[in-house]
Amino acid sequence: MTEKPLLTLEETRQLLVEYLPDEAGLDVAEVTSGGLVFTAAPERLWVRPGGTVSGPAIFTVADLSAFVAVSAYAGKVPSAVLTSSSFSFLEAVEPGPLRVRVAAARVGRRSAVLTAHVEDEQGLLVAMGTLHFSYPGKRLS
Repeated sequence: MTEKPLLTLEETRQLLVEYLPDEAGLDVAEVTSGGLVFTAAPERLWVRPGGTVSGPAIFTVADLSAFVAVSAYAGKVPSAVLTSSSFSFLEAVEPGPLRVRVAAARVGRRSAVLTAHVEDEQGLLVAMGTLHFSYPGKRLS
């Protein structure tokens, strides 16, 4: 992978607050040349009857993490929209914190393709996906 984030950890955290002020419990843990790691607190995840975290909750955490990551890779792109995705749920997830590892497969002038790997608190891969974002309009950076 040749794509590297342009923003630092602190700059990405500021974007998370700016872009998604109502997403308490979602945080940026790492920004490295290999990608970004986001964490989601268990209280922000919907639990289904039977005691597992719902698929829509897992996908939402991955989508929001990738949305912020687009700006970390491409510069401020608040107009980024998810245009397509492929997402697989691999394991049922007990309530607890989740980690989302996001890496860029391709970042272009008008779109970005990112991968997201979702892990439970033991580091078990529970879901993974590819998310394609388009960014119509102008970048802010």
